[in-house]
Amino acid sequence: MKTSKKQQEKTNLKIIETAVNLFIQKGFEKTTMREISREAGIGDATIYNYFSTKERIIWGYIELRQKQAIINLNNITDIANYSLQEKIHIYFETILEGYLPDREFLPIAFKMTHQSFLTHSPDIKTINALFIDQIKLFLNDAIEKKEIPSQPVDMVIPHIILDLYFIVILYWTKDSSDKFTQTTELIDLILNILMGVLNQRLISKVVDLGSFLFRHHLFTQVDSLFKDNPLSKIRTELGKFVNEK
Repeated sequence: MKTSKKQQEKTNLKIIETAVNLFIQKGFEKTTMREISREAGIGDATIYNYFSTKERIIWGYIELRQKQAIINLNNITDIANYSLQEKIHIYFETILEGYLPDREFLPIAFKMTHQSFLTHSPDIKTINALFIDQIKLFLNDAIEKKEIPSQPVDMVIPHIILDLYFIVILYWTKDSSDKFTQTTELIDLILNILMGVLNQRLISKVVDLGSFLFRHHLFTQVDSLFKDNPLSKIRTELGKFVNEK
C-alpha cells in the first residue's frame, strides 16, 4: 500500500526530529540508524527509504529549517516595505529562531556543512540554493526600487551574503549574551559594511570581502576569534579590512 505524500512528509519530519534528539543525548557517532528508526516508530528498513545515512538526516534537518524560515519570512505581511538591509537582517534572525530549539545540536550539524562548503561538496548545493534564491529576490527588488544601483546579482553577491550568514551562525552558537544581543550587533555590523559595498557598486571589493570574511580568514581562525570577547575581535578584523581598502 502506497503512503500519501502527506504521510511521507510526516514520517520524514519524525525521523529528523527523533535523530536530532538522539544526537543531542548520545552524540552523533554513538547514535545508530536502527536506534533512530525504532525511536521514531518505523521499521528498521523503512528509514532507508528516506535517508541513506545519518549524514543525510543532518542535510534533511538543515533543509527543513531553511524551508521553514522562508515560509515564516513570507508570512510577514509588510515585508515588501522593508529596506534591503532590514530584509536580510530579519531573514538571518528568522533562520536563527528556527534553530533555537536545537541550538546545542548546531555545532554537530555545521561541522559537516562547513567542511562541505569549503570543499564545494554537491551535498550542500540544494540547501544553499534555497538561501541564495531568497537573497536574489531581495536584491532584484532593491534594484527595481532604486534602493541600490543596478549590478549583477546572479552569482557573486548572493554567495557573499551566504558567507556572512555562515559567520553569523557560527557566532550565534557561541553567543552567551542576553537574548543574543551580540549576535544582533554582529549582524548590524556586517550588513552595514555590505550595504556600503552594494551602494558603491564595489563588486571586486565584495569578492575580497567574502574571501576575507569566510574562506581564507575568519573560518580558519574561528576558535581564536570567538574566544573571550569575540565581537570585539571580529570588529577589529573588519576594521583592518576596511582601512586596507
